[in-house]
Amino acid sequence: MEKKLISVCVPVFNEKNNIENAYNRISAVMREMEKYEYEIVFFDDGSTDGSDKIIEKLCEKDERVKAVFYEKNFGYSKTVFYCMQQAKGDAAVLVHCDMQNPPEEIPRFIEKWEQGADAVLGVKNRSKENRLLRFIRTLSYYLLNLVFGMKIIPHATEFELLDKSLINIFREIKTHNPFLRGYILEFADKIERIYYTQDKRFSGKSHFNFNKYYDFAMGGIVSMSKCLPRRFLVLSVISFIALTVETLVHFVPACFEAESGEIWNGVILRVILLALILLISLVSVMFEYIISLKTDAEQKPFVIEKKRLRY
Repeated sequence: MEKKLISVCVPVFNEKNNIENAYNRISAVMREMEKYEYEIVFFDDGSTDGSDKIIEKLCEKDERVKAVFYEKNFGYSKTVFYCMQQAKGDAAVLVHCDMQNPPEEIPRFIEKWEQGADAVLGVKNRSKENRLLRFIRTLSYYLLNLVFGMKIIPHATEFELLDKSLINIFREIKTHNPFLRGYILEFADKIERIYYTQDKRFSGKSHFNFNKYYDFAMGGIVSMSKCLPRRFLVLSVISFIALTVETLVHFVPACFEAESGEIWNGVILRVILLALILLISLVSVMFEYIISLKTDAEQKPFVIEKKRLRY
């Protein structure tokens, strides 16, 4: 009987001190799973620190190691989505090179997959990251779900396994603002979860900064949030009702004692402030939608590959 192939996809960007450790840990786990064939595919997102040289040496050393190199850096969201689009196995597991998501959990993912799941998500129930950062993440998930109606699983990460049937669907998606987590929730038939403890980075500092977090979050909003314009309409109605009530309860009684100029000034001030808040918020978000639509309309390559090794 032919063994099933597991593709372990590892996105890389300037991780020269983490690559060999990632390879060693992933290989150790996969060698123990003798009933499966496996491949380890590094996707180098335009590294400039010599990561590509280390990956090339691993490809020469181990025929199971393969690589895809990009011409330049295309960003986190595109890299992880492209990783899964290109996976050739019966299932693909996405593992980050910094080893915050322990590859020793891979057998648990595969077990859930063999039980019928077409997507298995890694969810952090504990983390060794900064507590303040974890609190901010938790608050962000709450706001994304409550305000934008995105139905994101809190603390689910891009540490996941996807069945090839789901990967084939993703290959048909044509977008330049991919949001892998959202697509999984939208298209997967059966989703299972694996809870794990997120470790600290093996070496170096995270490449994520405020701008990248913003891009990631906004990419998800404009890709997956369908109800935002309606919620702005509802907010406008609620604001109008609140303004009307405040006027009837506070301003109307005050009219009998205040001068006409003061009353008009108060009314005009409240109307202007309310209009500005709603207008600025609406324009900001709609501008993001326009950028997304414009980008998707442009027929540009998703990423540009420089070369492949063994793949």
